[in-house]
Amino acid sequence: MKKILIIFILIFTSCENDYLDVVPDNIATIDLAFNTRSTAENFLSTCYSYIPEHAHVEQNFSMLAGDEVWYYAENDFYMNNETSFRVAKGMQNSSSPYLNYWEGGRGAPRSLFIALRDCNIFLKNLVTVPGLEEEERLRWLDEVKILKAFYHFWLMQMYGPIPIVESNISVSASAEETNVYRASIDEVVTYLTELIDEVIEADNLPGLINYVYTEQGRITMPIAKALKAKILMLSASPIFNGNKDFSSLIDNQRNSLVNQSYDPQKWVLAKDALLEAIKSAEANGHSLYQFNQQLPIIGGINDEVTQELSLRAAITEPFNSEIIWAFSADWTGELQQWCQPRWSADHSALFGYTKKSHAPTLNMVETFYTRNGVPIDEDISWEYGNRFDVVQTPILGPNNENYHEFYIENDYATAKLHTFREPRFYSTLGFDGGKWFSLETENINNIPHLNAKAGAPSGKQGFEIYSITGYFAKKLVHYENIIALESSTIKGYSFPIIRLSDLYLMYAEASNETKDAPDADVYEYIQKVRDRAGLDEGSDLVSTWQMHSSNPSKPVTKDGMREIIHQERMIELALEGHRYWDLRRWKLAGEYFSKPIRGWNIFKPDVEGFYEVENIFYRNYLTKDYLWPISQTELLRNPNLIQNPGW
Repeated sequence: MKKILIIFILIFTSCENDYLDVVPDNIATIDLAFNTRSTAENFLSTCYSYIPEHAHVEQNFSMLAGDEVWYYAENDFYMNNETSFRVAKGMQNSSSPYLNYWEGGRGAPRSLFIALRDCNIFLKNLVTVPGLEEEERLRWLDEVKILKAFYHFWLMQMYGPIPIVESNISVSASAEETNVYRASIDEVVTYLTELIDEVIEADNLPGLINYVYTEQGRITMPIAKALKAKILMLSASPIFNGNKDFSSLIDNQRNSLVNQSYDPQKWVLAKDALLEAIKSAEANGHSLYQFNQQLPIIGGINDEVTQELSLRAAITEPFNSEIIWAFSADWTGELQQWCQPRWSADHSALFGYTKKSHAPTLNMVETFYTRNGVPIDEDISWEYGNRFDVVQTPILGPNNENYHEFYIENDYATAKLHTFREPRFYSTLGFDGGKWFSLETENINNIPHLNAKAGAPSGKQGFEIYSITGYFAKKLVHYENIIALESSTIKGYSFPIIRLSDLYLMYAEASNETKDAPDADVYEYIQKVRDRAGLDEGSDLVSTWQMHSSNPSKPVTKDGMREIIHQERMIELALEGHRYWDLRRWKLAGEYFSKPIRGWNIFKPDVEGFYEVENIFYRNYLTKDYLWPISQTELLRNPNLIQNPGW
């Protein structure tokens, strides 16, 4: 494609109330859309254009709707988020739902059922197009089939059982024909996996994108296989695998929409699909990212900074080896501005670039392991009960080394919570006293640090634009960004939708669920992720727990290993939106999201005052919140639809 973001404006995207799967009655317009290769390519771009912007905290509400990130306000002069942030606060409703991807609106740019309808129009009409080679035509068709599976999957994550839009209904269809039913989860999963299998067997998709600047984000075979695996993973997870909370989801034909019987075979299917996806990705050059560039820094970069950049740039380096699917390199500039803290006068002067308000919560900060690679409440050498105490750096390690030399400013008072944590803690988070490496760093021995107390550059200085928790999302900010009066650069990147470490950890999870006790097959891929993160000291996670944990047998039991895998995913994929979906599919959202949102007392300028833990918000996450409500208007329009439980 000339550029995947070209949007072909189609008259037939306004089809009034029967948007669900009714073909529009303007065939002349459709014929024009397929009379040349160029117009057909524009229609292909239209099918892609419905992908929610994954770096947009409203469209990709999973970044904000849980407990991982918090903002200081819903709206003011600089910001307006009365959608995903209200979902985070438990303000969802069924009269006019926020992020209404069913109908479009309230933060959702368009209905995904319109996306599915346009995909079906494309699949039906891309038959013979002048100038379009047959090999390319077949590739385009299979790309759109995968997009069709993705849009169904997105809706299924939100709403659970959904109508299957296999083909469009004629505009002359009766009202009875347009009043569709929701298909059961098992039916949706069967349809989607069969659709993807059809694409896999046809083998028309490329294994990788060779022309990254003109075809970035286009569907490949590893993407298709990864999507199939994620669909099967969702189907196998507790939210849809024998969940008694959804026993009332029975339509007016007496069809149960969520199977009430637990089926262990679903984990086997997910595991097999994940292994196939991993092998396909690796065969096509995907691997865990390792930073190996030379940078114009006095003294060069050392092992600690190289390690940090391996973890950070796995997200921010466009289309690197770890990213299986990302879409558009232009979506992340605004997100980075909301994540960027200040440590210089130039930063404060250019406050539009340094809004510092996308604030990780203390809830997720405590998720990261200690330096020893185990949870902070299990490490036998880490004083968990004193984690909020103030300590003065440097704090020397057991071998008299300054572990924090490149992580925390020397001679600085900070929380014990920030000390002796794993490398991903320091690569993911900015915090009071924490160092922030970027190309603004001139000398490796003088990396700038943050001061997040009230009145300080990174702290609260007015009524607007500040971190409500005292933390900052370092992971989402490109290390090449430079904010300076003479010249500023925000390097955009492609926000990952699927990356290899995600598949590795899902495989470990699925494999663990298929066994009575974990074995080498369970450990293999989670160990790859931990090795890249600098954990386990060249050994393995089983040995790490034996040496450092108060629960040394944890990784050799199925339940214990499940907890480890859950925590590993929340750490490795932090701030990418996965935590929200994972906690829902594990049926743990009620436990996590009902805890108070916590941070430091950012209103205080002194050390003792700042390091008081503050409860910022209380929410009671209810069973009904596991599924999105269908609007009352839509239920009245189509009497064959039933509402999700509790709404």
